Amino acid sequence: MPTSVRAAQITIWVMMGLCLLMSIALSIADTPRVGGANFSQNLMGCVLFVLAFRYGTAGKGVRTVSVILASVQIMMALGGTARGIPGGVFALVGAIVVVVLLSQRTAGEWFRRPRSPHAAAQFDRY
Repeated sequence: MPTSVRAAQITIWVMMGLCLLMSIALSIADTPRVGGANFSQNLMGCVLFVLAFRYGTAGKGVRTVSVILASVQIMMALGGTARGIPGGVFALVGAIVVVVLLSQRTAGEWFRRPRSPHAAAQFDRY
């Protein structure tokens, strides 16, 4: 896996971890409504979190969906930041980084690489 894809994968995981921690902290420190508002602006990040586990075996469709979801996440984070939701900056920066990393040539080559049907079936068994 190229470093750009691995970095995007790690960025997604860190972004969701920070989002979850920030939401819990805001729920405790302020009100659950503020924590929920913080988490709700990162909903696309939840889907990206799940997709990031498939980067090692998936094809170009996962990359395309990831870039689209990260782009939608940018819009949601911009809206949250404009409303003054505290965790909006984490989601915004994380989503921009993911779009940039997955748009690189090496990432495209990784997701378009040929795969043997036997290797994919063997991996899915475990």
